[in-house]
Amino acid sequence: MTTFVRRTAALACVAVLAACSSNSGGTPGGTPGGPSDETSQPDFTDGQGISAVVLPQIAAPGDSAEKSTDADFVVDVTIEDAQAGREVELQVPDGEDWTTEDTGETDAKGRVTLTVAQPGELRVVSGGDTPVGVNLSTDEVPASNFADEFDQLDPAVWGTRDQGYAGVRLCSRASDEAAEAVDGVLRLSVLDDPDKGACREKSKPYAYRLNGHIGSAYSFTYGYAAARIKFQPLRGQHGSFWLQGFGAEPTGDAKVTGAEVDIIEYFGDDHPQGGLTSFIYWHPTAKGKTAGGWLSDPEQFGDDWSSKFHVFSVEWTPEKYVFRIDGQVTNEITQGVSGVPEFLILSLLSSDYELQQLGGDDKLPQHMDVDWVKVWPTPAA
Repeated sequence: MTTFVRRTAALACVAVLAACSSNSGGTPGGTPGGPSDETSQPDFTDGQGISAVVLPQIAAPGDSAEKSTDADFVVDVTIEDAQAGREVELQVPDGEDWTTEDTGETDAKGRVTLTVAQPGELRVVSGGDTPVGVNLSTDEVPASNFADEFDQLDPAVWGTRDQGYAGVRLCSRASDEAAEAVDGVLRLSVLDDPDKGACREKSKPYAYRLNGHIGSAYSFTYGYAAARIKFQPLRGQHGSFWLQGFGAEPTGDAKVTGAEVDIIEYFGDDHPQGGLTSFIYWHPTAKGKTAGGWLSDPEQFGDDWSSKFHVFSVEWTPEKYVFRIDGQVTNEITQGVSGVPEFLILSLLSSDYELQQLGGDDKLPQHMDVDWVKVWPTPAA
């Protein structure tokens, strides 16, 4: 792919994400005392056998557009040696007591994801024979240095990528006409190309298509990137949120050459494999390698990808990528980890191999709506 080359320097990260356990169990601020009657939780030993970290605001399923600052913070909890099904509570201060904000049960690895809407002090507690807990704060979350709410499509930030009638898309090209800000969202579309006739794929005629396909002038290295998206309903095109390094795709270690990071791709409501993928592409040799694949059992994260917004995110560290939907981990990949600046891409692409899946050109246009995109960078450890 040809890369959109305009860029700006990333701003410095002003906060570092780190788990903490600064206070003992009891009332807010570490004052000795038991938990509130509302929570029915016993006193706990702080930090022993439990770890938790507060992630950015990357959970916001819903019908309507909303600001990125209205999304929920995510708390990722692991309890050592916990069996699946152990109940865990996320609590917030309520005067001199604590009240429960969210509950969940550990999976087979002792892990559970909880959410909280309001910033401030938090604690995670779990009962049982040996009650455990940890005190946290949303102040631990790194500061965002890039956010776009798409009140307008700023040409100084986003540009249509140079992709047209080539490669796997001989029947489509990127176009400014297929990317616009509409009612506070970015609308990416697949449209008929009015200036061309029919394109033939496997001897069948199809209308030439215009694709919404934009790249950012902003780039970063390591951190969290998230977008709140409502995807297109039909097959025949795929919506994507992804990262890519600048320049050509050189051969070598991804730490030096970069990688394509497909945070999420969606291939339509009726796709037999559920429609959702996350992939990494890099080139240790000329042949190239991939990691990732179709999300198994996507129904556990939702089944309304074209009727509701969801937040799709990646946590990119020097060691791995962690992919999430509304804060729930969908995949972790330790291969092909890029170590160079990557920029953001949002696209709705109609590749030639999927044209026949649409069911007729009369079903165009198709639309993918992006409510917002946001990045919280973190420095390498």
